[in-house]
Amino acid sequence: MIPLSMDGYELLHDGVMAFTDIEATGIKVDVEYLQKQDVQVGDAILNIERELWRTKEVKEWKQRFGKKLKFTSDTQLAEMLFNQWKYKPTKTTRKGKASVDIAVLRKINSSFTKLILRHRKLGTVKDTFISNLLNNQSEGFLHPSFNLHTVLSFRSSSSGPNFQNQPIRDPIQGKIIRTGILPLIPSHQIGEIDYKGNEVISNACYNHDPNLVIYIEDPTKDMHLDSAADAFLLQPEQIGKMVRYVGKNSFTFAEFYGSYYANIGPSMWEAIAEYDLKTEDGISLYDHLRKVKIKTIDQFTDHIEEVEYRFWNERFPIFAKWKIKWYDAYLQNGYFDLLSGFRCQGPMYKNEVCNYPGQGTGFHFVLWSMTKLHQWLSSNEMETKILGQIHDSIVFSFHPKELQTVLRKARQIMCHDIRKHWKWINVPMNIDVEVAPIGESWNEKESIEIE
Repeated sequence: MIPLSMDGYELLHDGVMAFTDIEATGIKVDVEYLQKQDVQVGDAILNIERELWRTKEVKEWKQRFGKKLKFTSDTQLAEMLFNQWKYKPTKTTRKGKASVDIAVLRKINSSFTKLILRHRKLGTVKDTFISNLLNNQSEGFLHPSFNLHTVLSFRSSSSGPNFQNQPIRDPIQGKIIRTGILPLIPSHQIGEIDYKGNEVISNACYNHDPNLVIYIEDPTKDMHLDSAADAFLLQPEQIGKMVRYVGKNSFTFAEFYGSYYANIGPSMWEAIAEYDLKTEDGISLYDHLRKVKIKTIDQFTDHIEEVEYRFWNERFPIFAKWKIKWYDAYLQNGYFDLLSGFRCQGPMYKNEVCNYPGQGTGFHFVLWSMTKLHQWLSSNEMETKILGQIHDSIVFSFHPKELQTVLRKARQIMCHDIRKHWKWINVPMNIDVEVAPIGESWNEKESIEIE
């Protein structure tokens, strides 16, 4: 990735300067709370291990591996599941070995695999998330690095710890970790300003698909709700928050990023059990689908194949044609240029070639806005500080008296000034805001309106 213009260079330069100040400010963590959680989660893991030792499966596992038995060994688990207990492998790793990932274990759905999944989840909380926060804090503050030079799509990355890799989707993991992250001082409020539909907007700037533009411009339309309706054969009034969430992340974005029905179908089918998905009137989606003669994962996957065909050929045909032309041009030239003034070059897979424009440009929206906000906060000697950047959002420690002033300025910069700066942005920009009460943790944030 190289800048092609002074505009691109200035974006990098200003971004580095802003991140330097943000890293120095740091992120406040509740060390005492995290230390207690480390002990409590460790005790919970030991209790699960005691339950595992009482199962007939682990007794057989012990006979097979003896003192080398290790609950966290994927190799041992795969040997027991597929060679000893004769479960059918449903997925392979990149190296062609039978996978024992979350989806595979959920599909087996035995009391034993449920214990293994709980053991894994808590192990990740303790050994990855809590451990990283405690090991990297100094006097109650984290100072993670935010990098602009490590990702080919020119999205940012983070390290020491990776602040962008905090658990969001899992409610148990998310609550434990987010409760340990605090505003800079007790009289502040921690919160986030998030670009709404950021990568959908950045993709529309490239493909100009009129149907995609309409979805963005018309607040009465909701592509993720429509995807959920098509995939699960529901009416809009039957779709709640979690069903829409699965439609958004497991279908719409999966399709945008290059996945296809053979992967999407099983993932969405398993998501019904994972999230206990129900219609708004309380009917399990499995029961609902059985009524329309979809009773198995294979039947559902065949149905998703039809939904996928309509998605690209009827809903977003211009987007589909753009992906073909864009990739053909890359094969001919060996590179492609981003609208924000950068060139991506070198060997890339087709999905990377088609995804990086939306990902890289979407991040540039966030980076440009963050640097302008940081400059404004600094020049006006505001007490509100930026703590970091996660994907499409900017995290703040707000001074309560400055909150609405900062939010109004953020809306001006992120929704209006940016379109004056980059006139090729062809659709409206919008933001969402979530802020916690004064002194409360990141876990307590709730949506608020800009006054």
